[in-house]
Amino acid sequence: MLRKIIGTTGTRILNAVFNMIILVLITKNIGSEGLGIIGLIMIAITIVQLSVDLVAGGSLVYFASRANIGQLLIPAYTFVFIVIFFYYILGLFASAYFPTLFFTIVPEGYFLHILALSFLGSMMWIHYNLLLGKSRIATYNIIFTLQITIFLLVFVWLIYVSKNYSVLSYIYALYFGFGIAALLGFIAVLAKAGKIVIKGWLPVTKEVFRYGLVTQMANLLSIGNNRLSFYFIRSFAGLPALGIYTAGIQLTEGFKLIGQSIAVVQFSAISNTRDNEYSRVLSIRLMKVSMILTLGAVVVINVLPESFYIWLFSKDFIGIKPVIISLSPGVLALAANNIFSHYFSGIGEPKVNLYAKMVGFVFTVVLAIALIPSFGFIGAGITASVSYTTTVIYQYFVFKKETKTRWDEWLPVKNDFTDFKKIVNDALQKNDAGRKSGSE
Repeated sequence: MLRKIIGTTGTRILNAVFNMIILVLITKNIGSEGLGIIGLIMIAITIVQLSVDLVAGGSLVYFASRANIGQLLIPAYTFVFIVIFFYYILGLFASAYFPTLFFTIVPEGYFLHILALSFLGSMMWIHYNLLLGKSRIATYNIIFTLQITIFLLVFVWLIYVSKNYSVLSYIYALYFGFGIAALLGFIAVLAKAGKIVIKGWLPVTKEVFRYGLVTQMANLLSIGNNRLSFYFIRSFAGLPALGIYTAGIQLTEGFKLIGQSIAVVQFSAISNTRDNEYSRVLSIRLMKVSMILTLGAVVVINVLPESFYIWLFSKDFIGIKPVIISLSPGVLALAANNIFSHYFSGIGEPKVNLYAKMVGFVFTVVLAIALIPSFGFIGAGITASVSYTTTVIYQYFVFKKETKTRWDEWLPVKNDFTDFKKIVNDALQKNDAGRKSGSE
């Protein structure tokens, strides 16, 4: 399992590097206002996918080892079409009767692109979730890497060859990345699916929906915690300011990939076991590794001077360093949140995550109203950090109560580092041996 963590971490690190390159390309060629529009587009896509995830989201990971692929795929595909059609009708209605509100949420001229990308992204994540549920982490990592690589190559071609310096270059690159990943994921899922059984899909779908309802309510609140500030910034400070905040978000939250890569494998392992003590100990040990690695990354990004970021992006992004500082405590909280959230989802208790997100959302709403009008994107950064932190505090106390975990079990000890080093060395040696035998 920990070899899979190492492989997934490597994939996520590569993804983070590519995302940094993409961010630089956007800031240099599209500007802060364009980045602000891209941020709003990605939030809109995420909102649509949250609705899809009621039947076609993370619950597929949990049920992939408990039901036949056919019983999961057919309802998931059907639900995607229903949700996309629903948002199409909703968008037509909202744009006609509430245009100001609609175009605050959806940048003008991008509605159909958002729906099309939501469709492709939903198909892609259906296949990703099934691969994870079947513990096919290596296949997932390969397709995930191809997705971001194809996106980057197309984006570079559109900017430097086609000379397309608009937001549309980003959107067209997303079409290629999402589309090819969705197709490859479909092939990979069916390749080892075995006998496809559709009979009995209805009771399975009801269970998936019941599990997914609680999970997606938590995810919806999470989006509120993470991105509600975007709309406040746009309203009070404008798109250029939103672009600066979006850049700061992408820089700092890029380090949450460390915790996410660890949590992806953690979720796969926990959802495939019934051993509660194993799940508890595994989560504690992975929490330590996640927090230490994330802390190191956060220290580095805070030490760099603002002149470095201005050189890296452009003069449009003066003021980004305070955003990074204000968001840094939240990045550490997100590292812990990833482990806790995947633990509770893995053992079939997603309601804990829902309650935790409710706590965080209350702080988001109150602080966003109080801080953003006066302090702009710095107030938004403080709001996000407080929200993430209160969410984790709630999860910690529930975890402590349910598992009877002592406080000293969270303290890093020498064995944590020596064991992790040994695991890494063993995995690398096995990978070397595998490559040598393959070349022979």
